[in-house]
Amino acid sequence: MADVRTIAGVPLSAAARTDPGRVRANNEDLPLIDPSRGVFGVIDGIGGLAGGEVAAATARDVIMQRLARPVGTDADRVREAIAIANNEIYKRAAGSTGLDGMGCVITLAIVADGRVTIGHVGDTRLYKLRPEGIRKLTRDHSPVGEREDAGELAEPEAMRHPRRHEVFRDVGTVYRDKDERGFVDVIEEPLEPDAAILLCSDGLSDMLPTTTIAQIVRQHAGAPPRVVEALVTAANDAGGRDNITVVYAEMPLFAERMGGALLDAALAPTEALDATGLDDRRAIDDAPAIATGRARRAARAVVSSRATWFALGTLGGVVGALALTAYVATTQVRGARTLVVSADGAAPFATITAALAASRPGDVVRVEPGVYREQVAWASGADLVARVPGTVTIVHSGDGGAPVLAVAGASNVRIAGLAIEADSPLEAAVRIAAPAAALELVEITGPIRRAIELAAGSSVTVRGSRVVVSGIVLGLANDGRAAFVNSVLVHTGPAARAAITGDAAAHVVLQGNVFAGFGGEIVEGASPARRAELTAGNIVVRTPEGGR
Repeated sequence: MADVRTIAGVPLSAAARTDPGRVRANNEDLPLIDPSRGVFGVIDGIGGLAGGEVAAATARDVIMQRLARPVGTDADRVREAIAIANNEIYKRAAGSTGLDGMGCVITLAIVADGRVTIGHVGDTRLYKLRPEGIRKLTRDHSPVGEREDAGELAEPEAMRHPRRHEVFRDVGTVYRDKDERGFVDVIEEPLEPDAAILLCSDGLSDMLPTTTIAQIVRQHAGAPPRVVEALVTAANDAGGRDNITVVYAEMPLFAERMGGALLDAALAPTEALDATGLDDRRAIDDAPAIATGRARRAARAVVSSRATWFALGTLGGVVGALALTAYVATTQVRGARTLVVSADGAAPFATITAALAASRPGDVVRVEPGVYREQVAWASGADLVARVPGTVTIVHSGDGGAPVLAVAGASNVRIAGLAIEADSPLEAAVRIAAPAAALELVEITGPIRRAIELAAGSSVTVRGSRVVVSGIVLGLANDGRAAFVNSVLVHTGPAARAAITGDAAAHVVLQGNVFAGFGGEIVEGASPARRAELTAGNIVVRTPEGGR
């Protein structure tokens, strides 16, 4: 669901998504979203079987009824709404043996007059995002959450802790006085014009670390429906062990300001993953580094005048344009398996190659964080995803004629959250010979002639990705189809050239991207009219005259 309304003269864009996850058949989560009143919330039911669902629904109804009456301060309203919901749930449970012990946890927010007022009980969460970063405003009422908030547990440890689902404060299992202090945490925080809020159940926060949540929001800033969709998809890809609910709202300048921050971050050099021992990555040579720096500076200048629509990335034709490729991000096949890969031997498969060899259509090969030195080819139709986007790197150090990833077969394929690096010159990083492939949150870097190579009749959609190579971004064959959306594409080679080359019969869609360091032709051989059509809605930072 998505909505855009005006609150006290301020346009606020919002969306929500709830999903049962990949393990549980029922869904005890409920989102609250009423932008016209500035009301947002997440409820996570407790009680098993029907109890959790009944508790969540009861809380939702009571809260929305109370907040419909604008009586009292916002702090009083959120505190009272949750307390009344608590007692209604308690009374309903007392009247039915089948509902005994039911309850829920709640995070509720009211946005008004440049502030957000939060009422909170349990381990649902509210994050505030600004261009400089993300901050959790609520504290978890759980043993594990307390230790994490106190700095005694690192976030990855807390996410894996066996007691992470225990809470010591909830809504509904004990009768409360509506004015009782110490029950509902009330937080008041300024909400600047360039801020956003994200509320979620633990089905998201137990699957994705805070940095990944922020990265996904940054990639889709300006498009709340895509933010919540991408977060739910990523949580499911990471295992989907619980119900997942996300409610997201952004202020009017968030996307514009985030666009500038995104560009700086996307064009910045990638840091080494020292935890894996790969701490000696070197620049290809000094010239590409200088070139990237110049491109970055030029890109910032362009952003100052065009960042609004770049950051939004949601011109009316995006959805229709992307119809040329199948959007497989949320497609799951009944009976599909998840095959887990971990380089340290802690999972059934130690290599990506072995897991893909055992896969079949519809399976998901989920890769644990680490560096994998292998060249991978498969035709099974399985998806290949990083459990935590940005923490899996596949390093090519073998035959320069073979790609790092080679996808073939008759099925649609999704590749998500991976980084692909070349230590030595490479012809192609990804080779696709499949009807429809989706690359999401993928990074490709190094001395690579073609980042992506597309076979005849194949198609690819690239979303939210970063490509920094010495050659071209895409080589297209006859009747190939490609779409690039909200990605950063940088050429580091000594001579400017087109970003996309190939057959004139190929079909290309470009939307909301940044091209830096390429020549005047983004798509080789396109007529001036076609070139203008393709680059509209994108930022193109051209190579300075006289080269680098």
